[in-house]
Amino acid sequence: MTLPAGARSILDAATTLFSRTGFDSVSLAEIASMAGVCKANIFHHFESKEALYLDVMREACKGHAEFAESLLQLPLTSTEKLRRLVAFEFADMFEHESRTQLVFREVLNAGSGKGRQLAEQVFQRNCFAVIALFQEGIDRGEFRADLDSGITAWMLGASTMMFFQNRNILPHMPGMGGCNSPADFAEKIVNTMLQGLLAAPDASGTAEAASPSSSRKPT
Repeated sequence: MTLPAGARSILDAATTLFSRTGFDSVSLAEIASMAGVCKANIFHHFESKEALYLDVMREACKGHAEFAESLLQLPLTSTEKLRRLVAFEFADMFEHESRTQLVFREVLNAGSGKGRQLAEQVFQRNCFAVIALFQEGIDRGEFRADLDSGITAWMLGASTMMFFQNRNILPHMPGMGGCNSPADFAEKIVNTMLQGLLAAPDASGTAEAASPSSSRKPT
């Protein structure tokens, strides 16, 4: 988004303040003070507080949407596109932590009264791009034909959000000792999604599973 300097300072200030306490708790006077402009100057660039808020959210989500959309145009396998998308998501959300916190706050705050508006005017673009990536993999035969591209896209988003929100305690949780960095977690998420939960079939077409006796240690 190319904006005049004054509008950019307002947008940046609003992003910082909205990310801290949410839409309802931030006043236009606070935004103007942080941006170094008068309150009337906000209305010169933005129709209302709600319009400013939507522009803040679009700006916060734009980088991810553009990256996901650009991946669809590259001559890569769908698997490689997925790996690049997840690596980008985890790197980007920590490079822009306040922006990420803002987006996740609004995704989780279903009671804000703006959920439908955000879904239709902001989040749909990102969702469509990720769903299209999974659907491309299905159409190419790289991913399972019965894969639900929409649910898979939401599972990926939930995993990303969970890591960001709980990153300080994850290394201390059972089974999460190997996830010491965003890159580690991103790799494990992709590998789990690609490999799935079911055991690979053996030569007869039956899923291999260790028998209870084979997993016991010799006495």
